[in-house]
Amino acid sequence: MSLDGIFLHSINDELNNKLIGARVDKIYQPDKNEIVISIRNGGENYKLLLTAASSSPRIHLTDVTRKNPEQPPMFCMLLRKHLTGAHITEINQLNMDRILEISFECKDELDTTVHKSLIIEIMGKHSNIIFINKNSRIIIDSIKRVAENVSSVRQVYPGLVYVTPPADKRNPLETSREKFYEAVRLSFKGMYVYDFLYKNFIGMSPFISKEICFLAEINESTYMGEITELQTEKLWFAFNSIIQKTISGHYSFNVYLDEKKGLFDFYCLDVEYLKSMDKKNYPSPGSMLDDYYFEQDNKNKINQKVSSLLKSINTKIDRDKKKVEKQRNELLNAEDRDKYRIYGELIIANLHVTPENHKLKVVNYYDPEMKEITIPLDPKLNLNQNSQKFFKRYNKLKNAEEELQKFIETALSEINYLENILYSIETCETTEDLDDIYTELIDEGFMKKKGKIKKSKEYKKEFATYVSSKGHEIIVGKNNIQNDMLTFKIAKKEDYWFHAKDMPGSHVIIRTNGDELEDDEYVEAAKVAAFYSKGKNSGFVEVDYTKKSNVKKPAGAKPGFVIYDTNYSMLVEPDISAINLKQ
Repeated sequence: MSLDGIFLHSINDELNNKLIGARVDKIYQPDKNEIVISIRNGGENYKLLLTAASSSPRIHLTDVTRKNPEQPPMFCMLLRKHLTGAHITEINQLNMDRILEISFECKDELDTTVHKSLIIEIMGKHSNIIFINKNSRIIIDSIKRVAENVSSVRQVYPGLVYVTPPADKRNPLETSREKFYEAVRLSFKGMYVYDFLYKNFIGMSPFISKEICFLAEINESTYMGEITELQTEKLWFAFNSIIQKTISGHYSFNVYLDEKKGLFDFYCLDVEYLKSMDKKNYPSPGSMLDDYYFEQDNKNKINQKVSSLLKSINTKIDRDKKKVEKQRNELLNAEDRDKYRIYGELIIANLHVTPENHKLKVVNYYDPEMKEITIPLDPKLNLNQNSQKFFKRYNKLKNAEEELQKFIETALSEINYLENILYSIETCETTEDLDDIYTELIDEGFMKKKGKIKKSKEYKKEFATYVSSKGHEIIVGKNNIQNDMLTFKIAKKEDYWFHAKDMPGSHVIIRTNGDELEDDEYVEAAKVAAFYSKGKNSGFVEVDYTKKSNVKKPAGAKPGFVIYDTNYSMLVEPDISAINLKQ
């Protein structure tokens, strides 16, 4: 992870600059693995976040306000009892590892001065927040208790002595040129250079190891047994340059952005091997981590909801497809109904013929060749009653065919609708977009309402909007609710409407503002419609377009469903790289 020992060193520097001597005001536990300490120092208020969540463990100053439970958890109550009113005396990073210890001067029940420490260990799923007696190192409690049945190597439990996690690596801050060369000499020759760095030095992550290899101009997959004396020297200089920046506090807090995937990673130093990426610079580690994890948490929430919705919708589609298959088989049987009518009519025409062995053998005058036919009979019924039985079966199958055709049509329409919903789910960018889809599915009877869907008062339906080469807005609906709103409430009759042909996709409107559009603008709007469709990864997509006034919504139609005529079509690439997003 990017929050390695070097990054924690930068956080340690900031906390030492701002929090030494600070007084603890309030303590909260908004989540089972998260603590927020409200602190006052020199007339300034600070909030210190500590989280041992396995996906995002960290410690930093934060400006984000978190919702707290009505009843604080026991660990929170314990910290309040011991630390409210306490003063921070020391903040230390342990051996450049991802472990930070905050020391407090407190008063006990007898008003005696005592010293306690809060330790955060940032170690993925093994992350923890541990409260100890500073002098005796006895554990008072931890946010995650680790008993012997959980780990036989290291227990974290009240009453035990706190022992730091085992470490057999070198401290990079204490590594001289000679010691670095010694580490190279003693290294396993079949190890990659990249692995050598983060497996031999505390606080080095794979992320910064790549940067050191890049600065040293060494392929990260080069084996240690292959590097030359010159390459070793380059590796040392690159390694040392990172360490010197860390020691001197020459930090640069950046989030690196991938053009297609959005957030890529963050670090506390300028990273040369990512210089081709866009980056956003921040004044402090806390402000950067607030932004980064807000986006990550939002993505995680969306991914969780998307996963649940996709599973539910795909189950419904599979069920409908099986239903259609079954109904089509029944329809084939229903189409065979004429033989029962013929049986009935032939029996009526041959009431004078005597059956043999519960069968009636007669000439089939419906057959051009007038061949004989054998009609099976119910021995409990006479000929007239048998004929009526066949007529009843014929009429039943005739009625069934009409019903089955209706059922199949309805099921196919439902499948088409749900496949459009799948597309909308896959293109969601915010939790509000997903809430729109939940609401729609509840309204359409596909899902049951589970509590109230909460939306922030500030939430407004925001449409993705591009600008054509001549300055006209190209507006995109993100889901069926937005599609209906865009097409029937926002678009004007002289605007043009675009949609990928015969596939799920967004409604796209280009505003004309009463102008004649240029040919290039039609192509640009069509490309946007192709990009916002299920065919976005295809080479070319056929797009229908027409004046908005030609687009109609049938009475009772599901959200997003429209009909149109007098349309044009064009084949375009789903490439919008040359079309500007409206700022």
